[in-house]
Amino acid sequence: MTRRFTSSAVLGALVLGAALFAVPANAQPLHLKIASPSPAGGFDTVMAQKVADKMKAKMGDQFTYELFDNATIGDEVVHMQQVRTGQIDMTPLGSDAVTLDPAWAVFDMPFIFADRAAVAKALDGPFGEKMAASMREQAGLEVLAFGEIGFRQITNSVRPIKTPADFQGMKIRVPGSETRMLTFKTLGATPVNMNFGEVFLALQNKTIDGQENPLNDIVERSLNEVQPNISISNHVYTPVTFVMNARKYAALPDDQKAMLKEAALEAAKEVRELGAVKDVELLAELKQAGKNEIIEIDRDSFVAASQPLYEQIGAIAGGTYAADLLEAVK
Repeated sequence: MTRRFTSSAVLGALVLGAALFAVPANAQPLHLKIASPSPAGGFDTVMAQKVADKMKAKMGDQFTYELFDNATIGDEVVHMQQVRTGQIDMTPLGSDAVTLDPAWAVFDMPFIFADRAAVAKALDGPFGEKMAASMREQAGLEVLAFGEIGFRQITNSVRPIKTPADFQGMKIRVPGSETRMLTFKTLGATPVNMNFGEVFLALQNKTIDGQENPLNDIVERSLNEVQPNISISNHVYTPVTFVMNARKYAALPDDQKAMLKEAALEAAKEVRELGAVKDVELLAELKQAGKNEIIEIDRDSFVAASQPLYEQIGAIAGGTYAADLLEAVK
């Protein structure tokens, strides 16, 4: 579905009135073209919509935008190319951000973030600024803020996964990053790279045995309907890296740059709060429905099996990014 929003979009009278009062009459108009690979309920799309809504509230009729969701103009890989060439202005990046900047490999280090407080401490502070500088240099993209894809869980149709030994013989779909593939190979699975849009059918046909994603994506894409076993692992936290074409960003007036950063950070925090609520709600709904076996993993066994990965992933990320992240979450 493609949704186009222009200056005729209706906001609450008080909010719009305040925004118009705050923006000078001669303010420079801003139009943004935004694309997201997920449907409207995906957290990356939710964040994109929130950023646009907040900019509309700040700038009123001076701000217009187009938001293309649900992979209407391409998947995440296409969006990464489009935002770098200027065909679109903004997009939320998930796991595939590592293909643009190897520093993003640090987000594949398992069991790094204890909770969302640790996420905020790291990503909203100096470590997040260092990562943003790297993405600007490596890919020509301005990181506006880090939102949330979420804490990832493991599903499969073979057997309950409680320890790494339970992965034996299983084909688990993972995003295409070298480090995610390495992680699941180290844990004992056979990792399979596959476009997310193809996963449901592959699970249904048992071409693959399982996959790993946050609960919101598992339910949003109906993966729980073809995956009887859901292991609550929280093994990796994937942020939304919300980016803008750096040339477009650099050309903006300083006040609009500040508005965008503020809007994106506000949206990021709200999506993290939404993620926390949805994790609780969706888990309760799944348990009540009784169609899936919900498994609590033996975390200690997974952490022990993951130990070789920290040095290996750190080497792939390069520099001191892995050490810096470990320090940032203390």
